[in-house]
Amino acid sequence: MQEIVTKVLEAEKAAEQRIQEARSKAGEIRAQADRDVQGKLEQAREQAARRSQEIVDKARSQAQGEHDKALQQTEEENRLFFEKNEKLIDKAAEAVVQIITAPQWS
Repeated sequence: MQEIVTKVLEAEKAAEQRIQEARSKAGEIRAQADRDVQGKLEQAREQAARRSQEIVDKARSQAQGEHDKALQQTEEENRLFFEKNEKLIDKAAEAVVQIITAPQWS
């Protein structure tokens, strides 16, 4: 009878030890999984940040291109306006000079 009790106690002790080992192994697996998840999240964040920066850079470049194009177009329109109206502008300038330089009492 004593032998049976001893064997049962030994079996319980061995079972308890295996349970502890399984818990320890599960903890290690969980910790490794957490590290893997954190690594994947960090990679995803970095990739998202790079992609966002690429989008911002592309938008900035496009906006600068559109700005430059609009500025160039406006400058060209101004040049054409002054070319087209050069005589009229000169005539208006002469009239202004005449008004400014004419004596007030005349």
